[in-house]
Amino acid sequence: MKRYKVRFHLARGKNYMKWQVFDIKNNHKDYYDPSKISLKMQGCTLGNHPKTAKKIHEGQNKTVCAWVSCNNVMASTIISPSDNSMTQYKYNPRKNPHWFTDTNDNVDGLNLPEMITDGRQLYS
Repeated sequence: MKRYKVRFHLARGKNYMKWQVFDIKNNHKDYYDPSKISLKMQGCTLGNHPKTAKKIHEGQNKTVCAWVSCNNVMASTIISPSDNSMTQYKYNPRKNPHWFTDTNDNVDGLNLPEMITDGRQLYS
C-alpha cells in the first residue's frame, strides 16, 4: 500500500485550490500553495473512483474522486518540468471521467516512477 495520497483540494476554505498531501500512515494532511511550492512524488499510481467520476461527467456536483497515490512526496520551491518531452496528466471529470493525456483518453491506474507538479499541472 502506498503511503501518500495527493490531490487538488477544491473545498471552500483556507486550503481552497491547494495541493493536499495525505499521509495515510500518520493520518495527517498538509496543504501546499501551487504558486509557491512544487511537489515531487515517487512510486506513483493514478487513482480514480470511476462510478463517482461518471456521475460528475453526467452533471452531478463535484466531489473527491481522483488522486495520485505515491510512496514518497517532497515539497520544494517551484520545479518546472525539465524538458518538453514530459507528459502532462490531467483530470477533470466534467470533460473526461478518467485521468487522461493529450494522446490517451484513459490512464486510470497507470504506475509512474516519478511525477512533479508545476502550478496546478502534473507531469511525468
